[in-house]
Amino acid sequence: MKNPGFIIVMLFLSLGITFAKGGQQSAANKVDIAYLIPDSTNPFVGWLTTTVQKLARDEGINIQIADAANNPARQIEQIENFIAMKVKTIVLMPVDPNNVQDVIKRAQSQGIKVMVAGTDTGVQDFMMNIDQYACGESISDLAIEWILKTFTADGRPESLPAGADKLKVIVIKDTETIDAKNRSDGIVNRLNEFDKLNVVIASGETMLTAPAMAIMENMWQQNSDAVAVVTYNASAAVGVNEYVMSQVNVDKARFGVFTGDWSEEYQTLMDASIQNKSLARATMNIAGPKINGEFVPLEQATWIFIKDLYEGKMSYGKAAYDAVAKTYPKAE
Repeated sequence: MKNPGFIIVMLFLSLGITFAKGGQQSAANKVDIAYLIPDSTNPFVGWLTTTVQKLARDEGINIQIADAANNPARQIEQIENFIAMKVKTIVLMPVDPNNVQDVIKRAQSQGIKVMVAGTDTGVQDFMMNIDQYACGESISDLAIEWILKTFTADGRPESLPAGADKLKVIVIKDTETIDAKNRSDGIVNRLNEFDKLNVVIASGETMLTAPAMAIMENMWQQNSDAVAVVTYNASAAVGVNEYVMSQVNVDKARFGVFTGDWSEEYQTLMDASIQNKSLARATMNIAGPKINGEFVPLEQATWIFIKDLYEGKMSYGKAAYDAVAKTYPKAE
């Protein structure tokens, strides 16, 4: 018969929680703050969480990152285990913001402060979020800006091809959550309001790289004349870029991919577009909120808010809203 202690340790490891040998946390490995995320393969999420983790480590505070692999049930199990571990603070990017209210309340009943990022669950102690609809509109503005520069001599919308010759733009949405839907609606509505493009909504939705490649393969059969693709986030954009770059009959200088979120990996991809070795032309970067009247970079602001909760304070109220900024390739 297997040792029950071994089974428990293996279960905790499978949930993204690291223990010292023997199933007990050592003092050095004690988890102070839990940072629960939907998917660590998302470049933006991976960059943000590991950067914040390092900022905490520099101050002697241990943040444990737990990846739910986009499984809402798994994420709830992770939260429950962190409650049992008596962490002081939980930072949550929910897979499904509609099913975490009860487990957040259980954490709070144990004296654990809960910060939610990227959405509003209605029950958190502190929230970091953005205006997702406006972000979607800004993503489409990036695409429109590039199309006008690339396909007109004077930058005027009236100079674009009209009628049946309208340039085609494919949109890959994601509407799994209300926040994703709001951003996707902003993308689509802004393109339609521009009224100078043939906007084609992809038959599938995703925020992940591999599914985005599959969606593009399907869409390409009838839409290989498209000049741009707009995606919900950078992970999907990576998949679109990879698929279209593999197509031999595409004029790479006259094709663009536009999205939201930023990471060092995606910046590198954008930089390569200067030489048309990539199609990632621009993104909307979540730049961070104002603190005491001054804009603070996202990773630093995130750590400031987390540390404030960790220390049992509520110095910044109940919510902070991040600004977004247009982000382009860096000139070589």
